[in-house]
Amino acid sequence: MNLTIVSFAKRRTGCEEAEAEFVRRLSGHGSVTVEVVKNWKDKDGLPTRLLGNTYPVGLYIDGRSYTSTTLAQHVGNLLQRGNSHLVFAIGGADGMPPVWTTRCANAGPCRVSRSPTGWPRLLLLEALYRSLDILHGGNYHK
Repeated sequence: MNLTIVSFAKRRTGCEEAEAEFVRRLSGHGSVTVEVVKNWKDKDGLPTRLLGNTYPVGLYIDGRSYTSTTLAQHVGNLLQRGNSHLVFAIGGADGMPPVWTTRCANAGPCRVSRSPTGWPRLLLLEALYRSLDILHGGNYHK
């Protein structure tokens, strides 16, 4: 399994140490990469490697909301359907890049929401770790 988190941000979050800890923990389940795109422009698009044979998940304020258990089920279903590389994209202050919105619309139900306030990277990493822990029968979520 491969996980890529793409975050459109212009500055540091101040949570890099905690993010690195969750990346370390997630790495026990597969390859994990966090990419921060600081100067994204619509004309540049996303790197081709993130648009190829991957399953896009966009984190939108108006997406479907999940509990820890239902997010684990959703991630598990995506993996069981043969989606071995999941790419989670977090939009910036201006929202999600249009090219990613189109990619998500073509892939199916891949609009996820936490709340109207959005998804910081740290919260996404923790939610994904919790989901994989649930799928593998761990105790982190209890």
